[in-house]
Amino acid sequence: MLSAPEAEDVPFTELPHDEQLRRLPLRPPTRRWRLSKFLLVVLYLLPFGVMSLAAVPVLDPETGWRLFHAGSPRVTQAIPGTERELQDEIAKGVLDIEARNRAEEEARRKNSGETGNSPNITNIPQESAGLAGGGNDARSANANQTDETATAARNTGPSPEELAALAEEGGFDEKIEPDPLRPAPIPGMDEEGSFGRVPRIAEDGRTPAQVYARPFTLEPEQSYVAVIVTGIGLNEDRTTKAIEDLPLNISLALSPYADNLPKIAARARQMGHEVFLQLPMEPDDFPLSDPGPRALMTTLPEGENLVRLEWLLARFPGYAGVVGHLGSKFANLDSAIRPVIDFLNKTGLMYVDGSNTGMVSLAAQLAANAGEPNAIVDFNIDTVPSRRAIDAQLAALVNKAKTDGYAIGLAQSYPVTISRLRNWAQRLERQGVKLAPVSALADKQVKPQSAEEADAAQRKNISDENARKGDAPSDTKDGSENTIEGN
Repeated sequence: MLSAPEAEDVPFTELPHDEQLRRLPLRPPTRRWRLSKFLLVVLYLLPFGVMSLAAVPVLDPETGWRLFHAGSPRVTQAIPGTERELQDEIAKGVLDIEARNRAEEEARRKNSGETGNSPNITNIPQESAGLAGGGNDARSANANQTDETATAARNTGPSPEELAALAEEGGFDEKIEPDPLRPAPIPGMDEEGSFGRVPRIAEDGRTPAQVYARPFTLEPEQSYVAVIVTGIGLNEDRTTKAIEDLPLNISLALSPYADNLPKIAARARQMGHEVFLQLPMEPDDFPLSDPGPRALMTTLPEGENLVRLEWLLARFPGYAGVVGHLGSKFANLDSAIRPVIDFLNKTGLMYVDGSNTGMVSLAAQLAANAGEPNAIVDFNIDTVPSRRAIDAQLAALVNKAKTDGYAIGLAQSYPVTISRLRNWAQRLERQGVKLAPVSALADKQVKPQSAEEADAAQRKNISDENARKGDAPSDTKDGSENTIEGN
């Protein structure tokens, strides 16, 4: 190692390599260096930005729609059932009331000969000149004012009949008055099971589908819609809003996985809602869609599914029926669903199929064949939980009711869904359609099969199941028994 004086005398090229590096001046960063670093950072962050942008439509469909349609022509026509239409309707109603008030004030002044100023008159100088000019001019001014008022009312606001209908229906923020149903359980309508009290048909023939339903009378030649809201009980705030803010003719389906189910069901019935039990069943895309623990599964033997069914039925009292939740696979497999429908039929419960929207599943057909009260869901209202999509589905529900006489929709207890349902229900009767509980539309959609048709369908279902399992198709009785025992 050279000392400092010696190192100063040694030529630079003869110094050790590390000493040469130490003495070299630092090179300042160039523009190319800065640009390369910037590009590296951009390339590193670019995938995260693309993923975030792609996730916007998934997390919030309405914001995603606005983002990807930025710069497109604005829609000026109000969509039925939206907040814009509601605000326009309220504004037009206010203008119409003001116009009618001015016309009434003018009529009173004309009859009484009053010449003083009125706070409701907006065109005071013209009318004062008319009165000063003589009676004919005053009558002409009044006539012109009345014509202008009538024209303004026709152009800016709804008709008096529509205003009367709005006043009769009440405001959108008006609190719904309770109409309590009989407290549950009703004596004689349940019995002790393995996991608690389960529904049963009373000794006098009354069924839970009858005694726990909300009373409602259907009128002939009248179109009806029914809506059932699911997921009640899983979130306290949503549950409270659904019970207190939804019209009483909207049915509520309680999740079997919620806490304090007896208390929630009692609150709903105290308000006036009929309640149902969600029945979780295996869907086609399981396990991507998971119905939850103790759900009815096609991979389980019949006995295990019936044990799970009894546990589900014992969750709380006072429900009029069950709603098939998911279940697109389970509800269409004969060997799996037939024992469940037979069990439900013996309990006197209504079966609402929510697994195959707008289609008659095997479960619904079996319930109809057995004489069990049944219904199928025509539309899932909030598959896309945005105001635009919900309003479109509600409009389709009303159109189907006008065509077929009745239609049933299923929704979840999202805050936006509850808000749209309440506003939609306020306008429903003006469209010639009435809202009914789901139980009131039982046995309207599925036609029962004859005994021969039912037997032929069962043989075909068993043959199809055997073929899917790799067995030889068989229509014999022994083949049927082996298929059922194997499941």
